[in-house]
Amino acid sequence: MAQIDTKVLTAHVPLVLADKVDRLVAQLDRSRGWIVKQALTA
Repeated sequence: MAQIDTKVLTAHVPLVLADKVDRLVAQLDRSRGWIVKQALTA
């Protein structure tokens, strides 16, 4: 399997948005990084 290059990003987001991400993490059993990557891709 080929590796793709990645870069770590840091962002300050409103607490309401962070809470929404955390709820999705629990509901979907995925990482925060996965949730954010999906959102950015969409």
